[in-house]
Amino acid sequence: MVDYDGALEYLGAFGKYQKLIYCLTCVLTLPVSFHMLAMTFLDAKVDFHCNVPEIHHTEPGTQNYSCALNYSIPWEQDKDTKDWELSGCRRYGVTNESLSMVTCPFDAINATAAGYFNGANTSSCNHGYWYDTSQYHSSIFTEFDLVCEKNELNQLAQSIYMVGVLLGAVGFGQLSDMIGRKKTFFIGLLLQLGFGVAVAFSPNYIFFVVFRALVGTTTSAVFLPGFVIGTELVGPSMRTWAGTLIEIFFAFGYMILALLAYLIRDWRTLQLVISLPNAVFLFAYPLIIESPRWLLSKGRDEEVAVIMRRAARVNGVTLPEEVFTTKKVEEKKPKDERTHTVIDLVRTPNMAKKSVLIFFNWLVITLVYYGLSLNTSNLGGDDYLNFFIGGAVEIPAYISSIYLADYFGRPKTHAAYMIVGAIGCIACPFLTAPFLPAHLNPLSVTLAMIGKFGVTAGFNIIYLWTAELYPTMVRNVGVGASSMWARVGGIISPYVELSKAVWGPLPYIIFGSLSFLAALAALLLPETLGADLPVTLEDGENFGKRQAKRPKDYEATNGSQVNQGYSHEIPERAEEGSVPAKAPLQSMEVTSL
Repeated sequence: MVDYDGALEYLGAFGKYQKLIYCLTCVLTLPVSFHMLAMTFLDAKVDFHCNVPEIHHTEPGTQNYSCALNYSIPWEQDKDTKDWELSGCRRYGVTNESLSMVTCPFDAINATAAGYFNGANTSSCNHGYWYDTSQYHSSIFTEFDLVCEKNELNQLAQSIYMVGVLLGAVGFGQLSDMIGRKKTFFIGLLLQLGFGVAVAFSPNYIFFVVFRALVGTTTSAVFLPGFVIGTELVGPSMRTWAGTLIEIFFAFGYMILALLAYLIRDWRTLQLVISLPNAVFLFAYPLIIESPRWLLSKGRDEEVAVIMRRAARVNGVTLPEEVFTTKKVEEKKPKDERTHTVIDLVRTPNMAKKSVLIFFNWLVITLVYYGLSLNTSNLGGDDYLNFFIGGAVEIPAYISSIYLADYFGRPKTHAAYMIVGAIGCIACPFLTAPFLPAHLNPLSVTLAMIGKFGVTAGFNIIYLWTAELYPTMVRNVGVGASSMWARVGGIISPYVELSKAVWGPLPYIIFGSLSFLAALAALLLPETLGADLPVTLEDGENFGKRQAKRPKDYEATNGSQVNQGYSHEIPERAEEGSVPAKAPLQSMEVTSL
């Protein structure tokens, strides 16, 4: 029998060995962020119009070509910007003979406004489409003609991908508990490699959607076990920081994807480049360890002892013999023979109210996060720079959220971040054309990134806060159910973009309005900092009902568990009899954006 928690008092809650193993694990999860956000570039949208073979006798870019195009494609006025642009889905019924008799130059815009083409016969693009490939050489948008009547298929691909992420979280989460975190992690890497390469060779849109959905399932197989390996490897006092570290690596992957997309303008090549690193990562199998806590749960104490001795050598410490011969007696938990389900989260009035507020926040945060992340090209300016900045702002968002939530408490900090996000989202579309001159577009990008900063910080807080709000008996169920609602937000998010057909700024107004409502909802949830966390369902129902406020330095008495701040520095060795800051949260489901 071994005492792993006792060994951590000597190894350190997050010692050198744990840092090396976890950072390597985080590096192996980088392709997850690539695949989660790749649709920005795989489905890059460009200017297009009907292909007119009748004008191919003239050289594109010449005056004669432009003139012939003016007679062949209708000009339409954008209802928001009032700018004139060539129709994307209609063309005039011209012939080689009629085009040879036209007069050039020809002012088609004024002619259209004056009614010159009234009564002219138009048709759909019966000869296919012409795409502007000056920036994006190819994308599924151009290759599979996802335009005009097939335009909504652009949103379908990302929604189905998120369905795959949801299914993978359920299936691979159970597999991880059965065969271990490490095996599940590398099975996920292998499957992600295979399905990712298959996406690059998709012969048509249907195959693309199916293979992308399968890639979505594997992101859960990689990210979630990687998260668990890290959080189960460290001491309870450092689990919050360990959980945040993998999210920071996700942000680094976000920024790396911007660079890769800038260098690679063909969607199939880009898909291969973000998939093939897994072939190298598979060779890291001997370097990654199985979660010691999972091994202990399976009675494999000898393997845990080997890990402990290796960690002691790397950390430069000596472990006393008793940690290899004794096991810490777990605190006796309340007896409860009944299996708890999601129904228990809404069975009683107060628990139901809190659950609805929590689920709404998870849904909104994920919806807005992906809405902003996958639509950077709509902000104007440089697509790649906008995307890179969108990843960069996540790092200070994650870090600051931990400190501020510890200082000001959960409800106020979360609501403040969400209101900042709401203001950024609502204001950004009004700081660009047609409301302001185009040269002031960086103002719009800045506001959008402020919105992104707010919702990213909000995600970090709501995850930690949710685990604190639910009682121990249904904590796994509560966080798991919340994650399901987050995936629903991801499924809905792509379709919000369609609202811009009604009014250009409408998607961002929807994002901002929902963020503001989520902030108000958060203020109705109880504070957990400095509070005795609930254990039973009865505790959960009573928690938040006019509870007396406690100072942040409140100490637990009579063995009760109190939720101390989680961003304080924790000493390497806990004092005897002290209560770990995150002790009540030792077992819970994990999720990701």
